[in-house]
Parts: sequence; structure tokens; C-alpha cells
Amino acid sequence: MTIVDRLSEKSDHESVGFNRSFTSGDVGMDGSCSSSWAVGPSMPGDSPRLKSSGGCLGPTPGAAVYNGTPASVDRPKDQVMSSEDGIELPQKVLFPPERLSLKWIQVHRIGAGLQNMGNTCFLNSALQCLTYTPPLANFMLSREHSKTCHEPGFCMMCTMQNHIIQVFANSGNVIKPIGVLNELKRIAKHFRYGSQEDAHEFLRYTVDAMQKSCLPGTK
Repeated sequence: MTIVDRLSEKSDHESVGFNRSFTSGDVGMDGSCSSSWAVGPSMPGDSPRLKSSGGCLGPTPGAAVYNGTPASVDRPKDQVMSSEDGIELPQKVLFPPERLSLKWIQVHRIGAGLQNMGNTCFLNSALQCLTYTPPLANFMLSREHSKTCHEPGFCMMCTMQNHIIQVFANSGNVIKPIGVLNELKRIAKHFRYGSQEDAHEFLRYTVDAMQKSCLPGTK
């Protein structure tokens, strides 16, 4: 519902002794009012601010209220993104959406805890968040990436896959995230082993490194 101030304007109805009267509607379950304005003659008992039986106050005099969603006007349909919209289709689909599963494909026991290797709580917390993200864990536990990976050097996807597999293979135990710590400088050059870094920053660089591992080329 939109309120438009009309104090500075004089309508034709006002010039001939007419005013807008407030018609109260039903009160919704959320406490909101369904109201409308009608044009009619001035009544001596009209108050400057009318109140409906549901406890909702009408607008102040001089303000016109228009229903934001009139029944006679259809809402525009949601536009579907396609190549006709001028957006180029991706050159490579990293993971098709029809294969995405937001639930665990297989039930697992709670995995291993991560030992603090000296100011590595930022790293441990981010790794645990990624490890218990079902779509990512489902893919990593399938070992699908390593079967097709031809990267001879650093690959964050392979590193993350090995870490997640170790976590669920050592349920009830505590493991050291050595595999990720050894690649800390490759994940972000400014990260230093033993320094307290920001968990959110580490998470962003880790996800970026995983994406780069799936894209062709060096840059």
C-alpha cells in the first residue's frame, strides 16, 4: 500500500464540497488492514483520523491511499534467464544442477575432530563447515574429481577431497589437517603458518582455489 501526499493539491471533488471517506476492510491474520478510499459528501461526524473496528488507523487528511495490488492488474511474470537475454551461456558447466543433491546421499557417523596445530582454529572451523555441507561432501566422497584430475601440481579440489575422506574415515578420533596446512601458502600467499588468520577470509580463498582447480588455464 502506497501513501501519496496530496496536501498541496486541490482535487475537483474537494472544490465542490466532496471529500474522500475511509472505508475499513478486514484485518488480516498478520494484523494488517485491507482498506480503500471512496469519494462521497462530507459528513459532519467525520473525524480527521478514522479508526476501523480492527484497530487500524486510516491515513491522515489530504493523503490518498492506493491499493498496491489491485485485482484488475496482473503482476508481471518472472523473466526466465536465457541466451536470448544477452547473457552468454557458460563455456563449461562445473556441475549440472540436475545432479545436485542438497541432502546426504549416504548416512555417515559424525566425522573426526580437528586438532589445533597452533592458531589454526580459523582453518579448522572453515574446514568443518565445508566438510558438513552435504552437496560438497557427496561429491568429494564419490572421488569423482580425482578420477578425472590431471593437475600435476597443487589442486585444492584434490586436497579437500582427501581431507573430507579422512574426516569420515576416522569417526570418533582427532586428526591433524596437515594436508591443508601444507598448502596454506598456495591457497593465499599472505597466509602464514602459526599466525591467527580470519576464518571468513580463509573460507573465501579456499572456495576460490577449489573453483580454479576446476577451470582450464592458469589464470
